[in-house]
Order: sequence, then structure tokens, then C-alpha cells
Amino acid sequence: MKLIWKFLIFSLLGIHSYAVFPKEKAVYELHSKEELFFLGEDSRAQDAKEKWNLDELENFAVTSNPLYLREKQNIGMARGDIITASLYYNPIMNMQQQFIGASASAATGRAETSFIYNQPFDMSGVIPQREKVAKQEFLGTIASFRDFDRMFRLRLRQNFWTYLYVTEQINYQKEFLENYQDLLDLTKLRAEKGDISFLEYDRLALERVQIEREYRNARILRAQVVKNLRILIGISDINSPLSIKGRLEFISTREFGIDLNDFDIEERPDLVALKIRQQKERMNIELKKREIIPPLTLGVEFLNKGNENVTGLYAATPLPLFDRKQGEILKSEEAYKKLGFDVDAKRNEIMSEISAAIKELQARESQLLDYQKMGLLEKNKEVQEKSRLAYIRGASNLVTFLEAEKNYLSVLRSYYEIIYLYYNALEGYKASIGKMDSSEF
Repeated sequence: MKLIWKFLIFSLLGIHSYAVFPKEKAVYELHSKEELFFLGEDSRAQDAKEKWNLDELENFAVTSNPLYLREKQNIGMARGDIITASLYYNPIMNMQQQFIGASASAATGRAETSFIYNQPFDMSGVIPQREKVAKQEFLGTIASFRDFDRMFRLRLRQNFWTYLYVTEQINYQKEFLENYQDLLDLTKLRAEKGDISFLEYDRLALERVQIEREYRNARILRAQVVKNLRILIGISDINSPLSIKGRLEFISTREFGIDLNDFDIEERPDLVALKIRQQKERMNIELKKREIIPPLTLGVEFLNKGNENVTGLYAATPLPLFDRKQGEILKSEEAYKKLGFDVDAKRNEIMSEISAAIKELQARESQLLDYQKMGLLEKNKEVQEKSRLAYIRGASNLVTFLEAEKNYLSVLRSYYEIIYLYYNALEGYKASIGKMDSSEF
């Protein structure tokens, strides 16, 4: 489009424009090399770095992000708790030798040697129940990690769509900025010829300054988004540019194969984690009751004193007369009731969250479908082109042309913003029902 536009300019100006503009005219540069490096877009390094799509970003993030890997370690720690809970009581061995003052004629008698072996026994099934509780905690840890993974992927995808949205802004603002520079040259030429007032040239120069400011702000915003993406995917080398591939194009939920009414709130990882922990507390109540009966310790003792050898058996167990785990049982019962209320509250929260996500997604999609049906961008582009040609030919004034340009910019900005909000709403819906993977739909 830029080449066509320039061709029309030089066709209208003819040989006179060649005389006015020198051959050694400097190319209009939007950014210096230092600015490109600050924005993370050094072209030399950019060519050496492969562009990543959303799936590649996620796969790399879950294998390299230290925060993600740290959270994943909780599963291994919970597995260790299962091993600890399933281990049986250790036996106790005691050897004793009494020799000071020992002799045949001494009052204490001969030296004494004794060997004692004790083994505690689980009489009420405490260890199996403790293992069940640990397994429930392990399942709860997995569910909590799945919930962390859900929110982690949601944040990563939100930054991904933000990157594409800001990139679209940069692309069309750069095009308009370059076109404005060409128009500025044309307007200056017409003003010097006396066709128009220099006031129009000054006004156009101010308009270009405003667009350039928005363009630079968009590039700075993309640099901030890239910073967030670096943190999320775990790239620490600031000299390694991050390049994303993809376009902000509208794809309906029907094309994605998503049915907004097909969901089960019981599959949400955070709700699953609460229900598992509720069951764990129920099992914990039974565990505390079984712990009332202490383990029975059986022992074997061998005693040697001179010519005397004695072997005996004995048993020992604490008597639960005072401490019968009353406080711990009550605490577990109250914790079980508390988690029951938490589960009910979480269900209500999830239903409200899903309802709001569906409404927002339907509103965004409906608006985009209407725009697609009426051909909003095509019609607006046609009006903008006609206004530009009319101004070049002198059939329109600068005010009319600038209004058409502003309107086209506004429509483009609104259109891509709605697509960006649509994809944010789509990811929010996926997160609200607990299905972040497209293959699950």
C-alpha cells in the first residue's frame, strides 16, 4: 500500500518533485540501534533466534521456570510423607555390662551382663490409617499443583495475547507514521507552490508527532510484556531476544470446538484439592481415635551373672487414663466441618466465575461476528483510501483527510482491542472451568 501511495504522489507531482527533493534524501528512521536494543528487538540477534508460538512457550516454561519447578517439588515432598507414614515401629536393643566393684567376694557379687530386645506393635491399625491420610495429602498436593499450573498458564497466555495485540498496534501505527511523513513532504511542497497555506503543514506535523508518541509508547509496552514473558518462561539472558510468532486473528469458539455449556465444576483443580483435603480430615479423625490405644511393646531379656543365666519375657503399654487425644480429635472434627464450608463456598464462587466468563466471552464474540459480517475493516479501509486520494488530488482539504485518518486508526485500535479482549475472555473461560488444554474440549 505504501508503494502505491508513493507512486500516486510522484505521478501527480511529476518532474517538479524530482527537482525539489534531493537524491541524497535521508531515510526516515524511527529508532536508533540503541533504542532497538533497549526494546529487545535487535534485528541481528532477532534473525538468529527462532520465533516461538504459544505451545512452544508453554512447553519451555514448564521445564525451565524456577518458580514452576519449585512448586512441582511439593509433589515429591508429599510422596516422601507417604513413605514415612507407612514405615513400621523400629525395634529397640539394649545391652548392659556391670563390672565396677564386681568380684566373687564382693557384696555386689559377680559381673552382670544383660541383653534386652523390645518391639512395639500396632494394636489399633494406626500405621495403615496414617498411610491413608498421607496418600490423601499427596493427592491434595497434586490437585494444588494442577491449580497452580492452571493459573500459571493463564498468566502466560494473557501476556502472549498482549504481545500480539501490542504488535498489531505497532504495525499499523508504523505504517501510518511513515505515510504521515510522506504526506508531510507533499504538504510542504504544495505549501511552497502556494496551493495551500503553511498552516496545514504545521497542523499535519503536529498530528504526526502525536502518532509517533503513541507508536513509541506501544513499543515500550511490548518491551515490558517481553520482560514478563522472560520471567514466566525462565529466560535469564537479557541479550537473547524473545520473538513471538502469530497474528491477532479472530477464530470463533465454534471453530475451536468449544461448547460453553459443556463443563463440570467438580473438575476444577482448586475445588478438587479442597474436597481431597476434606476427606483427609475425615480420615484424620479416625486416625486420632485409633491413636488413643497406644502401641504394645513386647520385650525379651537375657541376664548373665556368674554361673546364673536368666531369660525372660515382658510386655509394656501406656495406660490412656488422662490423655485420650480429646483435643486433637475435636480439632480434626472442626477442621473437617470448616473444609465442608470452604467446599460449598468454592462451588458458589466457581459458578459465579464461570457465569461471568461466559457472558463476557459471548459479548466479545457476538461483537466480532457482527464486525466480520459487515466487513468493518474493509469498508473503513476503503473510505480511508478514498479520502487520501482526494487530498492528494486537491479535491479535499486537510481537515477532512485527518478526520478520515483518525477514524481509521480508531477503528483499527478498537477492532484489535476487542479481539485481544476476546482471547483474554476465552482463556479466562478455560481457566474458570479448569481446562486449559484445547484437546480436552
